Amino acid sequence: METREGADSIRRRLRRERAALSDACLREHSRSICEHARRCLRWLRPGTLAGYFGIRGEIDLTPLLIQQARAGVRIAMPVLDRHRTGRMHFRSWHPGEALCRNAFAIPEPCPAARRIWRREITAVLVPLVAFDAQGHRIGMGGGYYDRYFARRRLGQSRRPRLIGVAHDFQQVAGIAAQPWDVRLDGVITESGWQFFSAD
Repeated sequence: METREGADSIRRRLRRERAALSDACLREHSRSICEHARRCLRWLRPGTLAGYFGIRGEIDLTPLLIQQARAGVRIAMPVLDRHRTGRMHFRSWHPGEALCRNAFAIPEPCPAARRIWRREITAVLVPLVAFDAQGHRIGMGGGYYDRYFARRRLGQSRRPRLIGVAHDFQQVAGIAAQPWDVRLDGVITESGWQFFSAD
């Protein structure tokens, strides 16, 4: 589905809206989303869950990740690849472990942490700037998640469930999909969670 507003315009607009959220609103949305995610993950039963550390208005998933780790789920977090520009991979993280800062000042596991390979990840909580009802996503613009989870590299049957995490207002009427885009399997907002058709 095409949208009159281009991806760059949507990205700028929604990043401004997200950054303008009050601390109280962000805390409440984060609390609700973590609760919805707990119920969703009870159904998905991931052995290894990939998350992220939220910045600049993104949902704070830390309480959820701590709870999942205590329940025996292995946690993987994204790390910028220091040797390949525009690439990322995942490393293990345990609550309380020291973190390093990447080139964007985002916390990530330090290089000594164990690398987690694609085939090991069951479900991924994916940050985003916008999403639509078909599971298309606009990210920050770097293409990291699309490259990492590209179907041609994994095969659809081996790809983990990709679950977007967003505020309700980040849903848009439609996003013009590009050939390299990897669709979300579902999304969680403060209102609840939904899965998208594979069609």
